[in-house]
Amino acid sequence: MSEHRDDTEMARAADRCPVCDGSPRVLIAVAHPAMRRLILELLEREHGCWTACPLETELAAAVHHLDPDLVVIDGANFPRCCRDDAVGFPCARIVVIGPEPDDAYMAAALHQGAGGWVARDDVADELSAAMRGALGCTHGPCPTPAVPSAPTCSVEVLAE
Repeated sequence: MSEHRDDTEMARAADRCPVCDGSPRVLIAVAHPAMRRLILELLEREHGCWTACPLETELAAAVHHLDPDLVVIDGANFPRCCRDDAVGFPCARIVVIGPEPDDAYMAAALHQGAGGWVARDDVADELSAAMRGALGCTHGPCPTPAVPSAPTCSVEVLAE
């Protein structure tokens, strides 16, 4: 009986999703206010799976203060942010928002270690999948909760 219970617990652990079961903290380090708002709205639609935190200070300070699981960043700031020892955040947990749908931009970001890349024009359609992939999620969007939750996305603002 004990072996069966251990097998069942192991199977459940294998089925756990780092996104659906963990509500990862996502730091939105995107300069353009309209793009930040779009990303926050997209994450709100995902049934509370994400805790979104817009960047309100320097990236290194935000990473240290918020301890995010994932960072969404402008292409202009990547890969410098990975080389900057003050940031100390793994590139594989960074999703880059690039300027245009160009295979060369995408290949360069992925070659330099980014966990995902999305062209600015494709954010609405592809960002969630790129974020999930960077965190190891292997399925699509989270299932709709049976009971609506309170706020689906909490936003934290850093004071300077």
